[in-house]
Amino acid sequence: MKLSLIAAVSEHGVIGSGQDIPWSVNGERLLFSAMTFNQWIIVGRKTFDTMGKLPDRKYAVITHSIINSEDSDVFYFSSIENALSTLKNVTDHVFVSGGGEIYKALINRAETLHISTIHTDIEGDVFFPAVPKYFHKVFEQRFSSNLDYTYRIWQKG
Repeated sequence: MKLSLIAAVSEHGVIGSGQDIPWSVNGERLLFSAMTFNQWIIVGRKTFDTMGKLPDRKYAVITHSIINSEDSDVFYFSSIENALSTLKNVTDHVFVSGGGEIYKALINRAETLHISTIHTDIEGDVFFPAVPKYFHKVFEQRFSSNLDYTYRIWQKG
């Protein structure tokens, strides 16, 4: 099963402030929506609570709490390993969408990173891990918006 991380990150690595995403960038959210449409997404519970459920996606939510979901598109797992073990039997590709601890735990297992760098210095307390040296940039496009950003794709290899 292929793992892809997808994130919007400030120039200094910030991805969050508390449980909030500290920006709203016109167009960047559409990129996330297009990439994850009809896909499985692994996400931490706090991040899921903040971002909410988007239609036409299935969620594997990592949480320490026992939660029984009546939503057929949201599944709760007590660990990343439990989620990966289950998902490998139902899909061949999963997006990882945060938060910071989930990214840190899975960045070395990912094959592809989809990172939008928001060109601003934002204060925050949740960070994206450094891109490991064995990833190579294979695509880059800059976008002008209310906050300019650059979308990059990194491949392991």
